Amino acid sequence: MIRKLNNIFEFFKTTLVINLSVCAIAVLLTGFDYFFAVFLSFGFLMSVAFKELYRKNDYLFYANNGISKTRLLIFSYLLTICATLLIGLVTFLIKRIF
Repeated sequence: MIRKLNNIFEFFKTTLVINLSVCAIAVLLTGFDYFFAVFLSFGFLMSVAFKELYRKNDYLFYANNGISKTRLLIFSYLLTICATLLIGLVTFLIKRIF
C-alpha cells in the first residue's frame, strides 16, 4: 500500500512541474488572480496531455505496480487540489503578515 502511494506521489510530482510551468506563463500574462483556476483546470489538463503524448510508456510501469490509469489520474488530481489549498493558505498568510 505504501509503495503504491509512493508511486502515485512520484507521478504527481512529474505532473506538478508541467502544471506549474503552465501556471507561470498564465501568471506572467494575466496576473496572479487566475493562478488557482489555471492550476486546477488548464495546467492539470496540459500536464496530463503531455504525459499522454510523450510519456505514454510510463503508464505501463504504474500498471505493473497495480495502479490503474484512472486511479492514478484521480489521486493526482486530488493531490493537485491539496496543493492548491496549501498554496492558497500560504499566500493568504503572507498577505496577512505583510
